[in-house]
Amino acid sequence: MITIGAHDITHPHPGFSMHCVTTRDDWGRVRLLRYVNLLEQGDIEANPECSYHDGHDRGTEGATFLLTRDRRPMGTVRASLDSPLRCGALPSMDVFEREIRSTIGLDRTTVEASLFANDPASHLDRRVTLLHLLKGPLLICTLVSADWLIITVREEEIGFYRRMLDMEILSGAETLRGIAAPRVLMGLQYREHAAHLFKRIPLLSVTQAEVREYAASGFVRFADPARRQHAA
Repeated sequence: MITIGAHDITHPHPGFSMHCVTTRDDWGRVRLLRYVNLLEQGDIEANPECSYHDGHDRGTEGATFLLTRDRRPMGTVRASLDSPLRCGALPSMDVFEREIRSTIGLDRTTVEASLFANDPASHLDRRVTLLHLLKGPLLICTLVSADWLIITVREEEIGFYRRMLDMEILSGAETLRGIAAPRVLMGLQYREHAAHLFKRIPLLSVTQAEVREYAASGFVRFADPARRQHAA
């Protein structure tokens, strides 16, 4: 892993782009990336298909994203959506329903980012890939005016999400179905903290122009701050 400065983590890197997964080939790349990551972390056993999915990809609300750099698959994340006006299914509800009901409530619009995976052969700092991947769920948060963004994380990742993203802990550690290491539910009150987050981490900032482009094409661009400000 390459050690890099905070500025390099929080600003867009050249060559990255991201899009919603729709084709069979892209789904194959996504499930392979998930499989390799979870296997490497000791969360799952090897299987002949070299693939991982948890049954939540079939949800109609939200999207799965594939991150590429110069056309090479670099990572993936899934964004699931639930709100009073939609019949979405958040993956974390399987385990953390009580915490979501008591802390967030079912009358809120919530986006869940899940199944983060990066290319283990890449020499790029994993935090760079993760932050680029987060742009997809944040676009959806902005598009639907979400109240909350939630994520389930490994216990050793809690510090990163608290320091970097100002997320709060919403649960104790629980075991997810089919995953060995326990996860903790964390959340960000998106409407309240989005502006501050975008100021601290320009890579994650979302403009209305980017929302319109994503809604029309399913593509996520990573423009430099000057271009992004002009586009807004």
